[in-house]
Amino acid sequence: MLLKILIFFALVIVYLIWYSTLLIKQKDTSHLFFSFIVTCIPFQMSFPLFTPQYVSTDGIGSFTGKIFLMLPLIASVILLLIQKNKNVFYIYKNERWILWVGILIVISFINPFNVARWGTVAFAVAMFSYIFYFRLVYNSLNPLQILRGIFTSFLILCILNFVLAILYPVLGVTFVTTIFQAGGDIWATRNGTRAGAIGIFVTPANLGLFSVIASGFFFASYLNGFEKKISLLTLILTAITIILTYSRTSYITLVVILFAMFYIYKNANKPLLSLKSFFLGMVPALLVLYWLVFLSPFSATFLKTDADDMYQARLDHWTMGLEIFHTSPIIGVGINSHLEFVNRSPALSRIVHNDFLTSNPIHNTHLIILAETGIVGFSLWIIFIISGFRKAKINLSQNINTILSLTQISLIMTYIIYGFTDWAPVSHSTFPIFLLFTFFFNKYSPESQVPTV
Repeated sequence: MLLKILIFFALVIVYLIWYSTLLIKQKDTSHLFFSFIVTCIPFQMSFPLFTPQYVSTDGIGSFTGKIFLMLPLIASVILLLIQKNKNVFYIYKNERWILWVGILIVISFINPFNVARWGTVAFAVAMFSYIFYFRLVYNSLNPLQILRGIFTSFLILCILNFVLAILYPVLGVTFVTTIFQAGGDIWATRNGTRAGAIGIFVTPANLGLFSVIASGFFFASYLNGFEKKISLLTLILTAITIILTYSRTSYITLVVILFAMFYIYKNANKPLLSLKSFFLGMVPALLVLYWLVFLSPFSATFLKTDADDMYQARLDHWTMGLEIFHTSPIIGVGINSHLEFVNRSPALSRIVHNDFLTSNPIHNTHLIILAETGIVGFSLWIIFIISGFRKAKINLSQNINTILSLTQISLIMTYIIYGFTDWAPVSHSTFPIFLLFTFFFNKYSPESQVPTV
């Protein structure tokens, strides 16, 4: 806790310097408070309120099992005191996805198969703390200020992660792996198998995921002419950071989203599925992926090292996820509870004899959603992916909300690809970033703002 307090004040100093600089130059500073809160997301700034007792000692799901007072909720109180038009309790049409998640949370809480209801509550508290704050920010800032807030935050985070990635593994300064997250030194070496950068996160996978998402945002900014030089430079820094994570999934995801984003941006008015998209979009991406996996200097990362063990571990995890799904196929076993369910299930305990499987979330985000929310939740997830992609492409074709729309396309594709091999997309340190982009993408997409509730 002391370390996080020190980090918090260090960030405060950085932003005060930035604020003073902009003030001297007589530039707008209204986005900086929002940017500060976004910058704090990966650091998980919060105050513990309640720690429930669980059978699982290493985690109950992909999210935290503790109840926290979240920093965005504290920031929301500040905004509530100074705002006039709050509009807090309305549900707009472009917020229906939030309503559906809320319904899934209620179903999970009353679900008889849910053996970790406090875990569901912890997820709900975290999610709605961020959503509540984002709604208040939407009421107080204009689209350009929000975009600048996100840009500033991601710029700071990407530079910091790049510096840390150079320190470890390039320069071998190991102490930086434990500055921000406990246990980072273990995950940075993957239990001694191979080193990888973790930045301010706890695992290379989380840093890789964040860096891929950031790459999508900065590439979208570059293509749309927003801070082009800084966007391009930061994109290069994040690409180097991704390389230093030695995360196979991050490599593949980065190649796919950059090719896809460029093609969709240049052909927004044309059908996505066509011979042209196949030859000009898919074929080049597949050729680069083939080179990356089989011919590049990174081939050993895919074909040697611990690849076979990791592939087998994921297959075992997927089998476990399907077994959980078969137990409760309609509504699942409850949001943020699948590990606790396994550890409390005599039937599953007889099948699973590997400590790795019972102490780590399922390494497949889509299977986590299927296992924890069943067919109901998984169907909503598929609908969200399709409708979100479609809406973003329509925005691009109409030249509306282009940066956030292109970022949302890259975000959806990242979650699809990354989700097949890891649980980082629904972890405590990165899921709020998904909420951030999804919320503001939907708010600035052309849809009626008439409240539905």
